[in-house]
Order: sequence, then structure tokens, then C-alpha cells
Amino acid sequence: MLRSFATLFKKSWPFLLSAGLTVLVVVAYNLGEVVEKHHRKLMENVHYGIAAFILFVSFYFIVLLIRTVWTTADDDNDQ
Repeated sequence: MLRSFATLFKKSWPFLLSAGLTVLVVVAYNLGEVVEKHHRKLMENVHYGIAAFILFVSFYFIVLLIRTVWTTADDDNDQ
């Protein structure tokens, strides 16, 4: 029984993950609409937080790219 459940889960995990993420996004969107309707200042702070997170992630990937290029350049010089 448990082995068949694990096999079913292995085969259908993309479907389950996409369904779960869809439900999560719909709930987050509806919650955001309710919060924006009743607490506008709070939503401004949430927007600032999201913008800061996006900036952090983009800067992180830029630094990661630079580090990768430097590492690759060092490997080329060693040969």
C-alpha cells in the first residue's frame, strides 16, 4: 500500500505541486485584495518589502554571476 502510494506520488508530483501552488497564489491574491481594501498603509509596507526582496535577489544573482565569471577566468589561467 505504502509503496504504491510512493509510486503514485513520484509519477504525479508535478501535477500536485502545480495544483498546490495555484491554490496558494489564489489565496494570497484574495488576502492581498482584502488587506488592500481595509488597510492601505499596511499594503504600502508590503509592497516596499516585496520590492526590497526583488532587489536583493537580483543583486544576489548579479554577484553570483560575477563570481562565476571570475572563477572561470581563474580556471582558464591555471591551464
